[in-house]
Amino acid sequence: MTKKKRRLRLCAAALLLAALAVIYALVLRADFNGQDTSEEEEELTVLAVEREDIRSAQIESSAGTLAFSYDGETWSSADNPDFPLDQDAVSALFNRLNPLNAVRDLGEMGEEDLEAYGLEAPAVTISLTLEDGEELSVYLGNEASDGNLYFMTSENSHVYTGDSYLATAFECELSDFEAEEEEAEETEEESESESEAEAEEPEESAAAEETGADEGE
Repeated sequence: MTKKKRRLRLCAAALLLAALAVIYALVLRADFNGQDTSEEEEELTVLAVEREDIRSAQIESSAGTLAFSYDGETWSSADNPDFPLDQDAVSALFNRLNPLNAVRDLGEMGEEDLEAYGLEAPAVTISLTLEDGEELSVYLGNEASDGNLYFMTSENSHVYTGDSYLATAFECELSDFEAEEEEAEETEEESESESEAEAEEPEESAAAEETGADEGE
């Protein structure tokens, strides 16, 4: 074998080893990054809103505008206070914001970037007013290529991807929360009982005052 051929084979072997080393390094890096991403997905909490802290909520979507009031215990429709609401269903809806998790944080975006994510004119806007007067908003945009949903909040200018079911859940109408007849009757009875109890309190106080006056005489 000539020296030239031997040199060529050594060069080819060296190149092959170098290529294998690069591939091995890339595989290790991919596995490492994949593990980190998985951990970040579990820990990436964007927003946490305690339902008990909400005092009013408004949802704007293709289904229209829906507004709720909340006193810490009972939900009511801001536009139709007598509408029989399924309390558990409304609570479950807003529990989705405690916490609001993201799969990925795409970083800060300028207003000129939002159109690409469907966030220049969001498909759904959720506006909350909390007990301390703080106001928060969540904006839902287009579906991402991985099947998740682009969204952002009023807390910062970051765009995130998250569970696409958020859009399904918040594109709702008042009729979606109508209580069944039995539940509506129970709610009405509770309201009547509270009203009766409030009416009895002044009568008891008046009776007590009269008894005290008689004893004084």
